[in-house]
Amino acid sequence: MQDADMAGPLAFALLLGGELLLSGKVHFGYIYGFGMSGCLAMSLILNLMSPNDAISVWTVMSVLGYALLPVNVLAGINTVLRVRKLGLLGIFLGCLTILWCTVSSTRLFEKGCGMRDQRYLVAYPVALLYSAFVMITIF
Repeated sequence: MQDADMAGPLAFALLLGGELLLSGKVHFGYIYGFGMSGCLAMSLILNLMSPNDAISVWTVMSVLGYALLPVNVLAGINTVLRVRKLGLLGIFLGCLTILWCTVSSTRLFEKGCGMRDQRYLVAYPVALLYSAFVMITIF
């Protein structure tokens, strides 16, 4: 967790915006707004709960940005098939995407920051953040 790469998360955010643009939605501001406010809030929460050193904002942005990949997959599916109109299958895909993003980012925070005991406390706000991205994608 020493290296905070920002090229991938920025590319994933741009890709998400482009996929939403293909779906007929112009939500670049929402993506960056939720992304920045969510990363700052998660950085605050993680630093308050961290038993070891301080966690940089760049590291939090890197982890949360790379874990945005399943939302990009869902947005890609949404350009071909409207997930909102799939009914129960669409709800299942949305929940699966939120779960995938949450588990992957929480495990990275858990391993990199030594927060094994706080993993469920970390997972809850992360799940809320990714559920906002999934709702932007579906609706």
